[in-house]
Amino acid sequence: MKLTKIVKDIVLEGKLSDYGDNNTPAALKKEKEVADKNVKPEDAIADLDLNTLNRNHTIKEYRYGPMNPDDENGAQKFWEDKAAMWDTTVEHAKTSRCSNCAAFDKTPATLKKIADAIGEDGKKVTEQADLGFCELFWFKCAGARTCDAWIGGGPITK
Repeated sequence: MKLTKIVKDIVLEGKLSDYGDNNTPAALKKEKEVADKNVKPEDAIADLDLNTLNRNHTIKEYRYGPMNPDDENGAQKFWEDKAAMWDTTVEHAKTSRCSNCAAFDKTPATLKKIADAIGEDGKKVTEQADLGFCELFWFKCAGARTCDAWIGGGPITK
């Protein structure tokens, strides 16, 4: 059994549908489709619904965010909550981003898969959003965001 499968089984205990209908319909539908199937992490790179399911689950379970990292006012509560959780300052909490997380995969091969899956403007979108792939929660992840499972020492580049 691969480590990623073990982590996925241990870490993601609940289901997205546990949070009610206030969610992306395509993600809720995908949750039902994959309920009894073995899904590989990389499947979420090309499958937007699976990617959204995994991302939304990480928002609910591990407070992935903020929604718009560039909106200082709108993201203030998010960062205050992160700082309180880690018993630190907001400024220090803001230094722990997906872009420097040890689970953030920015290898050339992964970035190419992400860009190809997005389509014609995939390379541009991948660069502008500083996208990578979260190896813990299996979704395309924006570098300016963070979550409660952040691990120092990243990103993965080779």
